[in-house]
Amino acid sequence: MAAGTAIAPVRRVTATGGVRARKVADAVATAVLWVMASSIIVMLAAFIVYMVYLGWHALSLSFILGVPKETTAGGGIGPEIYNSFYILILTLIFTTPIAVAAGVFLQEYAKPGVFRNVVQFSAESLATVPSVVMGLFGLLVFVYTFHWGYTALGGALTLTVLNLPALLRVTQEALSSVPDSLREASMGLGGTKWQTITRIVLPSAIGRLTTGIVLIAGRIYGETAALIFTAGLSVTGNHPYDINPFHTAETLAVHLWYTHSESIVPDVDRIGNGSALVLLIMVLLFNVTARIVGRSLTKRFTGRSS
Repeated sequence: MAAGTAIAPVRRVTATGGVRARKVADAVATAVLWVMASSIIVMLAAFIVYMVYLGWHALSLSFILGVPKETTAGGGIGPEIYNSFYILILTLIFTTPIAVAAGVFLQEYAKPGVFRNVVQFSAESLATVPSVVMGLFGLLVFVYTFHWGYTALGGALTLTVLNLPALLRVTQEALSSVPDSLREASMGLGGTKWQTITRIVLPSAIGRLTTGIVLIAGRIYGETAALIFTAGLSVTGNHPYDINPFHTAETLAVHLWYTHSESIVPDVDRIGNGSALVLLIMVLLFNVTARIVGRSLTKRFTGRSS
């Protein structure tokens, strides 16, 4: 180094202010996100508490198992609960095989092309149809064209068309969550395509698939608009618990709507609030069941907890 050359002192640049500002911004963003997420829990809890407050006094064995009355007080909702489960079971019987089979085809067999794009586009378009429009479709086809009248079968078939896209999408997402390495291992050991799907892919996706089916069951149970035009607004007089699929089948959700819009019974508020609480409890049970069953099946078939 040449003599007389001065070495400039090293100036240390501190970023204390910038770090502090970033920490404050991070804390504020975290607090805002935490409040937003917690608000969902608060709203759900407030809604449940309010519904329980309105309807708990109406719940009794005679109300849950009794038959409805047209003009006098003291009616129950037993046939409506029965019809809700009846239509739910019929709808799942029709929807599940078609949706799962279509989902397996699109995810495992179909190659990119015109046919696959048309099927996917048709399912997505069908999913955007409002339920009331689907109810009018069921009215025209099953009630008027087939001359069935208002029936549980017509309501179930209408809900099948309404819920096919949702369950199809659930099936595709469940199958896509299975790693390709499992498929490759199965094929490498000599398994056929069908054996790989039935013995490896579907068991691995059964947890998510079951969760989706149960959640859709809750949606079916609470459906109203599509059933007003297809299943009817009354129950069979002499046989309120009829197993014939061609009987008029007012569901609990439809009964709730009818009670607050058309009914002339004196205790309309009691029946409406009690029906709403029972419907809420059933939908919540469907959601809880979906989580429990899904995790249990996933752990059983894959060894994973979720």
